[in-house]
Amino acid sequence: MARTSETFRVVEWRSAVAAVGTRRLDDSAVAVAVAVRMRMRAATRAIHVYHVYPHRGTMRARGRRARVGTRAVAAAAPTLFCIDRDGVINVDVGAPGVIDVRDFVLLPRAAMAVKMLNDAGVRCCVVTNQTCVGKALATESYVRDVIHGEMRDALAREGRGARVDGVIYATRTREQAPACTRRKPAPGMVLEALETFDETDAARVVFVGDTVTDMQAAARAGGLRRALVCTGYGEVMGKALRKANVSLPTTLTCAADVPLGTMMIPDECFPVDVFEDLFHAVTCILNETP
Repeated sequence: MARTSETFRVVEWRSAVAAVGTRRLDDSAVAVAVAVRMRMRAATRAIHVYHVYPHRGTMRARGRRARVGTRAVAAAAPTLFCIDRDGVINVDVGAPGVIDVRDFVLLPRAAMAVKMLNDAGVRCCVVTNQTCVGKALATESYVRDVIHGEMRDALAREGRGARVDGVIYATRTREQAPACTRRKPAPGMVLEALETFDETDAARVVFVGDTVTDMQAAARAGGLRRALVCTGYGEVMGKALRKANVSLPTTLTCAADVPLGTMMIPDECFPVDVFEDLFHAVTCILNETP
């Protein structure tokens, strides 16, 4: 009976995902469908492992194998998203970033993307350079308490309680600290995020950003998955790919895949997955089957 029940729910999930693929759901319904998909992932794997070993041992022994198999496959599922702030979560106002809270505006669907991660049980941490502090254009307390306070409030308002699990930022400029190991493209902040969330498997971590420095920081932190979004500084990439009739998502595997006149992406960053925006990245990645 247990297998019959699980099979029914997996079929129900597949119908929901099919609806997402054919764009028959709005953004809110997509979030619900993806959450259902994540909850049903364990059931799907358990059924798969059961059929792989139908001839081995008793029913009890097969149950143990299914649980072990689930953990092994689940290792590829994302457990942490590191997300750049300006140009990914909120509208990029240009260097050196938001220095007046009145200029902080969420990008469309960003709050829903964070809510989707929350519902799926995937942690999310904002990782951002805030050199406006080093340039004395804003105090650290203003960035930390006021601007990031508004970010949290706006996510909760627009994302039905959406929340980020942490915010890590670097404040020093290149002139102040040329060899800074925290400021992107250095990997220091990303490594801090991994330590904070006790994440030791880079294969389970995704970095979502809109710049080359984001991709470099992710690569240098141990090979995190790189997700480039076509918002903020990434808009130029999206326009070039659409002009070349390349549909998203797509994967850039080498410099030859990068459209001319967009970004100078160094070899250390490849492969790079490209998505429309944060919501598109979260939806696609959570819907992948490891």
